Amino acid sequence: MSLLLGLILAVQAPASTAVDASKLALSAPVPVAEVDMGKLKGEPARLAWSPDATELYLQTVELDRFGNPTTRHYVLARQGGAIKPAKEEPQWAARYWAWKSGPSAPGNPGLRVSVDTRQEVKSSTANPMGGAMARGEPSGGGGTGTGSGGGGISVDEATVASNQSHNVVTQTMRLKGEVIGKWVNARMVPGTTFGWAPSGWSAIVFAREDGRIVVMDGQARRLEIAASKDALLPAWSDDGKRVAYLQRTGKKKFVLYSVDVTLG
Repeated sequence: MSLLLGLILAVQAPASTAVDASKLALSAPVPVAEVDMGKLKGEPARLAWSPDATELYLQTVELDRFGNPTTRHYVLARQGGAIKPAKEEPQWAARYWAWKSGPSAPGNPGLRVSVDTRQEVKSSTANPMGGAMARGEPSGGGGTGTGSGGGGISVDEATVASNQSHNVVTQTMRLKGEVIGKWVNARMVPGTTFGWAPSGWSAIVFAREDGRIVVMDGQARRLEIAASKDALLPAWSDDGKRVAYLQRTGKKKFVLYSVDVTLG
């Protein structure tokens, strides 16, 4: 590439469109559709926007008793209406999910998620089940035999307590010090708790641990969707104008919401 051509391309390249999250205007969440997993089966696993933001793709995964997954695919219009089954995941949904769930912001590799893995051993109970205190007996005394007449715990009870100890593995994803996803004794699946904004925006939308939806930019400025709760699968449309997410309303029921996003 010649120096002149390089200069021309540099001049023609679009300026950075990194956003200030605190200046975004978010509309009130609008319900798009009710999602009944009793009918669709499984649990929601993916939510994706079509490139023109007219459709949404929903993927569900159901595990059998051996842990083998069955994946189902659905498509629905942004304006609402019936949730229609699809034979497979649309190509546009796969492409969308790739950048939505990536380790760094599209167009800004420096804005990157960190992952922390912690393993610890925890006991299921502070005192063995059926121990002296559980039976209302005195906590003092020096009973250490196999019987239960003393104030302490028996050898048998101590053995039960030891057997109840288990390993706990916690994986935590963070961005700018904010927790954007946490998995405890479960497979970490990036994208289920967050979604990047379009390329160049250097922003993210994520479901906080309390279930509230938060929009945050690369400078850690935040804006909450106050009406959101028990939310999952936040997804930012390709054009940046909308955020969608599922909100749990029952054991197997969700509502799909859409929020309009306006640049300040």
